[in-house]
Amino acid sequence: VTVQEDIFRVIQILPGVVSTSDVNSHFYVRGGGGDQNLILLDGMKIFNPYHALGIFSIFDSDIIKTTEVYTGAFPPGYGGRLSSVVNLTTRDGRATGFSGKGSINFVSSKVLLEGPLSSGGRLLVNVRKSLFTRPLSRFLKKDVPLSFYDVFAKATREAEDSHSRYGFEGFYSGDDLNSDKADEADYSWRNRSTAFIASGLIENRVFIDAVGYQNFFEARRNAKASGLTDALTSVSEVGVRANATLYTDSRDLYMFGFEFNFPNLQYNLKNNFGVPVNHENSLVETWAWLRYQSTLGSLQLDGGIHVDVGSLFTRPTGFEAVQPRLNLSYQIGDGWRLKGSFGRYNQNIITVNNEDDVISIFDAWIEVPENLHSEQSDHYVAGLEGNLIPELSLNLQSYYKKYGSLVSYNRDKVDAQDPDYINSIGEAYGFETLLRYGVPFIDIYTAYTISWTTITASGFTYSPKYDRRHTLNALTVFHLADNLDLSLRWEVGSGFPYSQTVGYYDRLTFSDVFRNPQFGETGNPFIRLGTKNSSRLPTYHRLDASLNYRFSLGFINGTLGAHIVNVYDQKNIFYFDRKTGQQINMLPFFPSATLSLEY
Repeated sequence: VTVQEDIFRVIQILPGVVSTSDVNSHFYVRGGGGDQNLILLDGMKIFNPYHALGIFSIFDSDIIKTTEVYTGAFPPGYGGRLSSVVNLTTRDGRATGFSGKGSINFVSSKVLLEGPLSSGGRLLVNVRKSLFTRPLSRFLKKDVPLSFYDVFAKATREAEDSHSRYGFEGFYSGDDLNSDKADEADYSWRNRSTAFIASGLIENRVFIDAVGYQNFFEARRNAKASGLTDALTSVSEVGVRANATLYTDSRDLYMFGFEFNFPNLQYNLKNNFGVPVNHENSLVETWAWLRYQSTLGSLQLDGGIHVDVGSLFTRPTGFEAVQPRLNLSYQIGDGWRLKGSFGRYNQNIITVNNEDDVISIFDAWIEVPENLHSEQSDHYVAGLEGNLIPELSLNLQSYYKKYGSLVSYNRDKVDAQDPDYINSIGEAYGFETLLRYGVPFIDIYTAYTISWTTITASGFTYSPKYDRRHTLNALTVFHLADNLDLSLRWEVGSGFPYSQTVGYYDRLTFSDVFRNPQFGETGNPFIRLGTKNSSRLPTYHRLDASLNYRFSLGFINGTLGAHIVNVYDQKNIFYFDRKTGQQINMLPFFPSATLSLEY
């Protein structure tokens, strides 16, 4: 339920996943940072999966076939991130007959075309473009001169024996945030990804899935007279990923593969003195893995090893480069299973931003400095799942994540000789409950999480801004008729941590001690903050509603939707303006509508 259909908004309903505001779809998983989520589109890594301000993702739901989400202890084959995996697989175009779909809402419009090509080929093209800025400005309660687009095209072909498939695809997105005001900076974001994909079955025994890709991400900031500085960040990467699955007569599965990435990271800015500062790194990331799946009576085993081969040769690394992964599931009764998982993970590329920003607009990707250890974490997960009755299922999970190494800002930096970043440690743990109930006329999904997250840097321990103690998500879908559904989503969450303002003081600038005498100068006012993230915002809660009606007009099928964000207009605090003391709330009561037509 939102102004725009968004896969990432759906992911936030899962246990252990939180977002720090209504305004954006950035998400944090089991105490991990936003840059610790691995986002894959048909095997391609996507470094910036959000449109401007993070209001929704760049992936239109109509191009997605399957979404695979791992919130922890993910198996071999996935590496380079500490917290989670979102593996998106796009669908092929139709094999018979051309079809099209168009839709419009209060924010954007889109067109999708698909159909067969000659010689067994398929084509799918999807284009989405922003239309109206006024509803978006009302939605965000701020003048937002934003325009965006995303384009996806995919052509595939199956071989005559139907055992192999190959194709090409491209994905492009862009955002511009340009203000007419001289004291507001302009921003632009661009994504470009192209790939060759191939898969096939060899001798009815080995299935191979491979992708070769090139992707590019760039963000620019034109400071104008905003008081900020000009900045540019970009990631250009070429990569190859291949995975093979061997099927045996005993039904055991052996999976093995490799991945080579060649990212080039660039971060250019001007410091407060107007001096250009340029950071550029090129590195080679090489991964290899082996995975084994088997069933031994009541025990199911899924385990293996994932190796960061590149770090073994290029970084001062140890056992964190050799990463064991294990997932066990044991049947203890009719429909009930006990589960346990363990995994080790590391990360060599991170984002740098101000972790105290309410909304992070400009995130720069950099390599972990050579004098620091790569980020590293161990995941421990235990769970129980089964059916209480045929219509009602229960899933219980507990987790513990130990961060043996993180990269944090150096809070004790005094002069230019002190390092900007230092290694820190942390931990996250919690308990999750998931209930699902389904009968023909109603579906109910309820998820509850209680969790704790802390980071310790230079002997100081604090909770990061995304640490939420309690989270409850309840989604109910009423099937009022064959063509009419009513959805209600209620979210409740305890307050996020923040640093209180404890006072103000005037700081003398000493900008020109020879021309501007300091006698009588009052200086510039500065804010004095209390202990970092030692206070909590009030409890958050919000109810959204959506009504969707499906209809047919000859050969055209359509869906008409009416949506309401924040039905009872709850005044959830977003933040306080420290300069004015004004309370800024999250989304108010906001009705919207969508229309989709398909032939």
